[in-house]
Amino acid sequence: MSIRSVFFKTQMRRSIGLIVLLLTALVAVTQGIFPHYPRWHGFDLQHYHEISLFIRQGLVPYRDFMLEYPPGSSIPIFLPQLFSLNAPLDSIDYAVGFVAQNILFTAFVAWGLAAVATRRNTTLLKYALLVVAISPLLPWRYDMFPTLLTSIGLWGAVSGFPVISGIALGSGIAAKLYPVVLVPIFFLYYIASRRLQDAVTLAIASISTTIFIFIPFWWLAPDNFFSFLIYHKDRGLQIESVYAGIVSLGDVLGLTEASSEMSYGAQHLISTLSEPLLKLQPFLFVSVMVLVYSLAWLRFRQMSRFGEITPETLATYCVAALLGFILTSKVFSPQYLIWLLPFLPLLCWRVVAVAAISFGLTTTVSFVTQKLRLMYPPSVILLNFRNFLLFLIFVKLLIYKFHDRKL
Repeated sequence: MSIRSVFFKTQMRRSIGLIVLLLTALVAVTQGIFPHYPRWHGFDLQHYHEISLFIRQGLVPYRDFMLEYPPGSSIPIFLPQLFSLNAPLDSIDYAVGFVAQNILFTAFVAWGLAAVATRRNTTLLKYALLVVAISPLLPWRYDMFPTLLTSIGLWGAVSGFPVISGIALGSGIAAKLYPVVLVPIFFLYYIASRRLQDAVTLAIASISTTIFIFIPFWWLAPDNFFSFLIYHKDRGLQIESVYAGIVSLGDVLGLTEASSEMSYGAQHLISTLSEPLLKLQPFLFVSVMVLVYSLAWLRFRQMSRFGEITPETLATYCVAALLGFILTSKVFSPQYLIWLLPFLPLLCWRVVAVAAISFGLTTTVSFVTQKLRLMYPPSVILLNFRNFLLFLIFVKLLIYKFHDRKL
């Protein structure tokens, strides 16, 4: 047996061991939370359970019942019901199946990272740190499903399979919409690498997949299909968004007045500043995303002149695009940070460490939303500190193009 073969097998065993340890830690945290999940995650799990029962009864989303998510979301929401083919799962068994499914998705994302990382075990250690930091939240939302799809998209892009990458990203868009901001990053990656055919293939595959998933639901419910878009368009400033955090801090400091109310399944800010900020938000979003794509293009072009664009560089601008979307959005649900998991571990330890702190702060703030709703000063300060840390990461990634060293 060659030295190279022995080294490869040793690395593989270490990777498997790290993934097993990660899953053990995630299972342990989940078991500790499970007795309390009705208080912390009961609203979401109950909602998912009801949707799964509707689908099991043969009801069609948008036509027979309201679904505020894109149609692809019905896949991860319904999948736990397949654990029982004879009778529908009750709420407790559904919760068990749902978290087990997400733990499995977490393992698949780890395997995807191991497949693209140049320093596999270091990357898996970073991934483990981030997963543990957000573990009180991760297994209880369906966001791990689109996260897995974007992980496949990254693997497909760097492995030379643009069709797989496009299908994965298109499926992710159909499940959660947010991967739409990643498609331009992957497209620019191929263009800068002088792989025009792959760029066109990626674009066609992602668009076609999204349309292919959307069309049956639109055909069955043409009048209500776009209700999930209208639902989110009509929402106000969610209380954990950057905008709401700043206004809440102003309330704590006595500079303005603010409160919140429950609507659209979350707490939203009530303030005289809400309407102006809502009008400003689309312009900030477009400006920030144009900036991200422009800098990504410049950096990709710069790297392509001297060699290949590394997976780490591609991941850098994927994180930048996602953070640009999250930080300028009027809604910042805590599970949004799960979207970063396929890409953040490919960045340097400093960025990962700051991100892990922000993950921990997110789980802390999300479990004290009652006090945040009451403008409790420590909660408001923690929220703004979390948002500030994410903004620092975002700025660091944007100026990355001026440095040749890896993140």
